[in-house]
Amino acid sequence: MADLYKELGNLINSSIKQDWSVAIVRITSSLRKMCKFECSFSKGNNQFDSFAFDDSHGFELGLAVFELQESMYPEHKWNRAVYTLERNGHFDMTFEWDQALQDEWDQA
Repeated sequence: MADLYKELGNLINSSIKQDWSVAIVRITSSLRKMCKFECSFSKGNNQFDSFAFDDSHGFELGLAVFELQESMYPEHKWNRAVYTLERNGHFDMTFEWDQALQDEWDQA
């Protein structure tokens, strides 16, 4: 689990090429089926710009997300997570279960 948090922090630091104060990565993931990252950062003005991770890290990061999901399942299942990193290194990660989203995936 700690590997995912560290990996996200390292990728944020290497992916944002300008000054920033806070970065947010929204993760949507269906256990072992798909994983999507929406990344944004702010320079401290409450306006957010998007950024992307280097494609070479996407697969490894997706595996780390699946590993985290499996380690928390079934007591704490989730399909949405938000990772927030401040420039000073403080981070937080929240998890949510969205049943409507899961129903949509199950019907596809």
